[in-house]
Amino acid sequence: MRYTGWMVGALLMIACTPGRAYMNDVNSTPTIAEAERLIADAQQAGADSLASEAIGAARQALEAARGFEQRAERGRAQLEALRAQAEARYARAAAERELAQREETRARAALAALPPGGDR
Repeated sequence: MRYTGWMVGALLMIACTPGRAYMNDVNSTPTIAEAERLIADAQQAGADSLASEAIGAARQALEAARGFEQRAERGRAQLEALRAQAEARYARAAAERELAQREETRARAALAALPPGGDR
């Protein structure tokens, strides 16, 4: 008897949850456009050479998003576009971090080249 109540409650909860139909009501076009912009920003930051794996993942996710959009699977397109955005942000940050590390190394080398006691 106790388990019957749990089963009825579980079935009611499942019956009241929305289906996957709402996923295709999403407009993924702006999200895809934002992913394209973020990828371009990452490229300008040098991600092609400094974070090639991350920028490649961003491009791959963007292409998947475009493919889903063409097949009218807008929910999946939205998710892939969001993944492309995240990968592009990571690629840009990784490229900027690498540039900062290079600059730090250059500055440390310049500091080490100074004569002892300063510039007198």
